[in-house]
Amino acid sequence: MQLFLTQILNGLQLSMLVFLLAVGLTLIFGLMNILNLAHGAFFTLGAYCGVAIAAATGSYWSALVMGPVLPFVVGFALQLLVLQPLAERGRSTHLDLALLTFGLLFATAGAVEWLYGSAFHAIPTPALLSGHVSLLGLSYPAYRLFIIGIGLAVAVGLNFIFDRTLIGATLRAGVDDRAMVTALGVNINVLFAVVFGLGAALAGLAGVVAAPLMSVYSQMGIAIVVETFVVVVVGGLGNLKGSFYASLIVGMTDAMSQAYLPEVEMFAVYALLIGVMIVRPQGLFGRVGRVA
Repeated sequence: MQLFLTQILNGLQLSMLVFLLAVGLTLIFGLMNILNLAHGAFFTLGAYCGVAIAAATGSYWSALVMGPVLPFVVGFALQLLVLQPLAERGRSTHLDLALLTFGLLFATAGAVEWLYGSAFHAIPTPALLSGHVSLLGLSYPAYRLFIIGIGLAVAVGLNFIFDRTLIGATLRAGVDDRAMVTALGVNINVLFAVVFGLGAALAGLAGVVAAPLMSVYSQMGIAIVVETFVVVVVGGLGNLKGSFYASLIVGMTDAMSQAYLPEVEMFAVYALLIGVMIVRPQGLFGRVGRVA
């Protein structure tokens, strides 16, 4: 029973980490129709910014707050200065964007390795969260519970912003009828750039949060981006709640397969993806007829 409860908590922790990545990609890919294969690059940038800031200040909390800033700035500029001009010139098909952002993903990995080398880095766990917490008869690392808390807080905050605020309503209207929103005086290009930057910042936040648990290295964003796309597709394109639930499903599948079926752990998540695409191509929580 203790092993089962431990794996449940491990699955929740992994789910919330993947959610921080996937929800940003959901905003960019599902809502804005931009196939952004460079999402892993923002994860890498956030992690390395966190490492640099933590080393300079000696504070994990400074890294947590400031680490996502560079991914936000890069994402904002990428959308406003590169992707949007491509769209205005009619060069915004999925193939164009896939090639561009795929190249950016590997260019970022190469640039980071050139600057920092191929060594592995990490951010020390903050003293406040370095211990263990007694929970359900288990002694569980406090930092992993912190990750679960961050994921839940982001989920609640984004749900409120996009469902209950004027910004969320304007964004949804801009996705459905861009010309109408522009006619009302809204600078939709800047709004979309801010949303793109927000998605990038969430990926950067995930990079900082993951740094005390996993090694920070130049190729880390390449390895994680495939699993992130699995979550987005399983949850349904453009569906924030679906992204949250799909993160739980994928995280639990990964954690339970590692514990109980290690021989299938390498492909369990992809088998889940194949099954969902066969039974419900629009995703478990996607709307029928939704076009990405």
